Amino acid sequence: MIKRSAALALLLAASAAGAQEVPVFSGRMQSGAWLRIRNYKGDIRVIETSGSTVTVNARRRFERREYDETKFEVKRDGDNVTVCAITERTRRCDEEGYDSRGGDDRSVGRSDFTVSLPRGVKLLASTGNGEVDVQNAGAEVRASSGNGEVNVNGARGRVSASSGNGDVSVDRADGDVEVSSGNGDIRVTTSKGPVSASTGNGGIDVSMSSLSGSGDMEFSTGNGTITVAFPSNLSATIEASGSYKGFETDFPINMGRGFSGNRVRGTIGSGARRIRLSTGNGQIRLRKI
Repeated sequence: MIKRSAALALLLAASAAGAQEVPVFSGRMQSGAWLRIRNYKGDIRVIETSGSTVTVNARRRFERREYDETKFEVKRDGDNVTVCAITERTRRCDEEGYDSRGGDDRSVGRSDFTVSLPRGVKLLASTGNGEVDVQNAGAEVRASSGNGEVNVNGARGRVSASSGNGDVSVDRADGDVEVSSGNGDIRVTTSKGPVSASTGNGGIDVSMSSLSGSGDMEFSTGNGTITVAFPSNLSATIEASGSYKGFETDFPINMGRGFSGNRVRGTIGSGARRIRLSTGNGQIRLRKI
């Protein structure tokens, strides 16, 4: 029993050493200001909170004693705040971006950020390696990962989301959406288009219940099916590149002679905006909401 108790104590001590949560920032921020979270390695989780106080906590996680200890810096530019995870590889971190030198990432521990964000504050959340998850927060959101999934749910304005390697999902956005992945599926639902989406390898599934302005839209994948649902009053010039037999539309489209074995060109309504769709291998589907 004594041996078991000693072993349990050692396990708990190791666990505490391997996962340390620290407060990084707590302060009031004005509506319209930017909170930027720049991480080298680790996840970023963001939720909405009431009031006007932003809180940022970080949990350091490492498995070996030789891992460097990540430090955290908070920088202000006007009403905006930038929170940086500083490792031995960091060259620069500020409001303009994050720069680091290459090397063996196994010697760098993870830092997982948890953020509580008041309504009205804009958000930039970026990590080099890890997941980004934003839930019902951000007057405008820019979320990115070099390697990991990116999910933005319930943003109250424009959204830009990207991953170098991972699926990207944007749900219930309330503004324009721009999404990209080097390798992964893309899913978008928004109350207000336009939307643009691209992936090197994966399917694209987009739904927008309304469209504002007359901006062009583009959807492209190297390998996968593209399905886009538009409001019933869509007016656009369609340029689709893929198999003609794999092209489907719920809208009446005037193609004239604008089609061949792998290209489709036509107009829906008056053709007010241009919509380009391209897949190297897959179907293209235009759906009506």
